[in-house]
Amino acid sequence: GFIDMLPANSKPIAFFTYGTLKRNRINHDLLAGSRFIGRAVTVQKYGFYLGLDKQSLDGSSIPYLFKEPRKGEQAVRVYGEVWEVDEFTLKQLDQFEGHPNWYQRAQTVVKLNFGENISSTMYMIPGQPDFHLKVITSGCF
Repeated sequence: GFIDMLPANSKPIAFFTYGTLKRNRINHDLLAGSRFIGRAVTVQKYGFYLGLDKQSLDGSSIPYLFKEPRKGEQAVRVYGEVWEVDEFTLKQLDQFEGHPNWYQRAQTVVKLNFGENISSTMYMIPGQPDFHLKVITSGCF
């Protein structure tokens, strides 16, 4: 049909990353073909934690973002980068992030470094933070 004739990247999506997909980080290759929009910080505060990457063999740590922190712990604004991705790249990211069984896609509003607010897709973990996770008080992984 007509839809199939549209280019795959016809609908750009703003994607906010706060972890290993950022520039110079271990998994950035997944965004290599995407356009960098700018550095940004979430408008809302979240539970932001550092913990072991259950998928990694070398015991490296990754950030975990939750809607809310554990009781009595600090919620923070999270710093990261906004990228313009296409549907195909988003599907690859879904696979990489284990959506919807591990991380889940969510919408958030972030404030770009040059002042503009933009609605972005990001990944967060459902449920409550595990007790062994440590708060990232700076909001920056």
